[in-house]
Amino acid sequence: MNFRLIKSLASGWLMMVTIIALSSCRHVAFGAESDIEATVDSFACDYFNWHFEEAARHCTPESERWLRYAASNVHQADIDLLTHQEESAQHEILEINMDENDTTATAHLTVRNYLHMDTIGTKGHFVNQADFVLNLVRRNGRWLVRMGGLPRSEKRNRDRS
Repeated sequence: MNFRLIKSLASGWLMMVTIIALSSCRHVAFGAESDIEATVDSFACDYFNWHFEEAARHCTPESERWLRYAASNVHQADIDLLTHQEESAQHEILEINMDENDTTATAHLTVRNYLHMDTIGTKGHFVNQADFVLNLVRRNGRWLVRMGGLPRSEKRNRDRS
């Protein structure tokens, strides 16, 4: 073989390896975002429909105390409201932001038609729509919601509609 052919094959091979490497990096980032989305989706569905035990499966171990706290404040009046609710709580993930270190992320979501836990001793009330931000952390390759308290609604950012 001549030198020109070998050089051409080598640069073609190098280009192909580079394309594959770049494609796989993009796939990893997309995969991480879809993993985060799946965690947020499962947690939001469980949490905002008051299935706290199921929601705990999508949280860090240290977050479970907040779910136990929420569960301990459920009263019969809340259960009656949930039982007679025509439509369950719905959510939409608006945005996911992964930090540069690839081990933490935040998810912005809108929740509709959910029963808001009111102050202790009073029954909850339904909220038509509210925005929430959830913090996530990756542990042992798995994305989990990290709670520093019960999720609280945020003011809507006019830029994000």
